[in-house]
Amino acid sequence: MRNTFGRLEKVSVKHYEDFTRTGESFAAISGEPEETDAAIGQIALGFSFLEDTARNVVIMLAGTDSRVGHILTTELSFRQKLTVISALAVELIDHGVSEAEREAVREEVLELIGICRKAEELRNTYLHSSYVGPASRIGQARAKVSAKGQHGLRVRVEAVDADLLADVATYITYTAMELELLPAILGLADFSTGGADFVSYTKDDRIIATFRFGDCDGTSELAEQAVQPDNAPRSA
Repeated sequence: MRNTFGRLEKVSVKHYEDFTRTGESFAAISGEPEETDAAIGQIALGFSFLEDTARNVVIMLAGTDSRVGHILTTELSFRQKLTVISALAVELIDHGVSEAEREAVREEVLELIGICRKAEELRNTYLHSSYVGPASRIGQARAKVSAKGQHGLRVRVEAVDADLLADVATYITYTAMELELLPAILGLADFSTGGADFVSYTKDDRIIATFRFGDCDGTSELAEQAVQPDNAPRSA
């Protein structure tokens, strides 16, 4: 368990070791990183980016205060955030988009929600699997066990490699970047500007919202980063 400040709480142990920092480096503990391990890590980080983006989009579409928005969304699952985004988008389309453009915008938003669900499915598939390395009798592979009511017990075994996992990670990150543009699709912003730890939305040459990593309060001031190719303005 973690407390508010992210420090691990002490556990009373008698027969086992509690967690402590070893002071050793990653290289000393793990050696050279494996490509497959690194790609799985990229999937996890990419989905974290997608989840943060979904939260920010809910706050933007709801037009709520950033702090209140964080309170409302923090305990929602990713799928629940998508449900909220869909409902808010329908409301905004029906009351904020011209009748001539309404159907095209609705189609684009539905497709965007669809690829978000696909990204979550991919994340769940490859993170919630068991893996064996290339030295096993079947080579490098993953196994996924499920026991759904309609199908009973099922085991799926699939050959995997780092290239496949990297493709999954790339797709999840791509989906997050497209979701980030939803406020622009709906006319709430003209474009977004992103950096390593922030995203800002601009409307009529004015910053209307900025979301910074680790900051729940939000601001309307431009983050203090120089505009580089990776944080150039993006529009729908």
